[in-house]
Amino acid sequence: MVGPMLDLRRIGLFTRDTEQDYRLGSLAKLFRRTGIELIEDASTVEVDSLDLVIALGGDGTVLRALGAHPGTPVLAINYGQVGFLTQANREHLDNLLVRLLSDDYQIEERLTLSVSHRGRTYRAINEMVVKGVSHMVEVAININGRKVHQPRGDGLIVGTPTGSTGYLLSTGAPIVVPDVDCILVKPLNEYSFSQRSIIVPGSARIEVTVLPGREPDIGLVVDGGERIPVAPGDIVEIGRSPVPARLVYFDDDYFFRNLRERLRW
Repeated sequence: MVGPMLDLRRIGLFTRDTEQDYRLGSLAKLFRRTGIELIEDASTVEVDSLDLVIALGGDGTVLRALGAHPGTPVLAINYGQVGFLTQANREHLDNLLVRLLSDDYQIEERLTLSVSHRGRTYRAINEMVVKGVSHMVEVAININGRKVHQPRGDGLIVGTPTGSTGYLLSTGAPIVVPDVDCILVKPLNEYSFSQRSIIVPGSARIEVTVLPGREPDIGLVVDGGERIPVAPGDIVEIGRSPVPARLVYFDDDYFFRNLRERLRW
């Protein structure tokens, strides 16, 4: 989905670390010439107070930016290792900023997940994982109120098309083009010869019930963040979040270009 052009008055930065030369002075000077205020640390300002966030780092930095400012468009430049979510590498930054200030860009809206557990709700851009530590975990999966599967193994991932190039990629799940409206459900190392992932519509409501077993230490992790304890009998509910991830892009083939360059596909 493509959104309208932005009225850029206040831009914030997320950076990967403090060890690289991000040319913050030059960036601030460039934006000041066009009447734009640059906030060098976007984590210090309130949600909805920025018109755009520029993430200078890898996919982890991009996820932090999307999580800290939900709904705000993010322009991602790769200063990291892989960078599936980024538009280009650091040497192309100047050219992309010229295109940005010339309104030569588009905004892509990507499905995110709402994950509810014990009265708290989390937003997942990539995936949510239910996983044990040393023993197999068994869960019951219901989709739209219907019993679907009861896998027993290392756990379960429920992810987005964006997440299909993240943790899901390492599990053998399919790569999904970002504008496909769907949710991926993938048992982790299921104790079965017939283990498979399933792709459901983006409108689906998924309910995961943790069943009693030998594993005493089960956790819920959203986008690689803090591990949240989960007990047998707990129910995790997953569905579409009302707030999509919004990414600025310049070329229609950037997703496939990243696959070719990052995965040598």
